[in-house]
Amino acid sequence: MLMCASEGRHWRYEVCEHDDGYLVQMRDLATGELDEEFSTIFRTLPVAFAYAEMSAAYERYAASELEQAEDEQIEIDVEATERHFIDLSDRLHDSGINGIVVQAWERESQRSRAGLLH
Repeated sequence: MLMCASEGRHWRYEVCEHDDGYLVQMRDLATGELDEEFSTIFRTLPVAFAYAEMSAAYERYAASELEQAEDEQIEIDVEATERHFIDLSDRLHDSGINGIVVQAWERESQRSRAGLLH
């Protein structure tokens, strides 16, 4: 279930419910495709929200740099969202786990393990 989304210039950062907490995933605004390599799972919803906001702010900043557009508000947003994420992450002890790592754990746990005796 989609909880919220934060939009950058080219990507939307979605916070969804997940078995292990809250998943932040990145969706292309033009095509609607998910980026399979960008996903992070957080134990707490406030940290997941803050991460999505920070990611969108960074993406807007990077896009403005590429377009060589001067916008002080974008720089202020990046600094504020980064401070907010770090503060929440530190207070709640939730730095997140890369989604690819979780997928590897799930694959490993589903493999049948044959007993090996020495």
